[in-house]
Amino acid sequence: MRCISLIAIAALLSSGWTSCSRRPEAPELPKVVYVPVEKIVDVPAELTADCEKVPKRNNSLAEAVRLANARDLANDECTSRMRQIRGLKQKPAADGM
Repeated sequence: MRCISLIAIAALLSSGWTSCSRRPEAPELPKVVYVPVEKIVDVPAELTADCEKVPKRNNSLAEAVRLANARDLANDECTSRMRQIRGLKQKPAADGM
């Protein structure tokens, strides 16, 4: 009786019913994932200077025209610097990779 049960067990083991006879599935290899990283960039000091305040000299009509023109120029210069500051965050930072 023992002999028959040993033969039956040996036949089952050799027939491939056990997990030892199957090939294991190949593991999934890791993938490289690139993640964009935002970097904080310091704003240059020349761009963060206060906007120019044009002083009034006297109370004449010519002074009012001069003052209006000077304030327009100061406003244009200040607006230009603000645009440069806004442009800083849109440039991709040079990375050492």
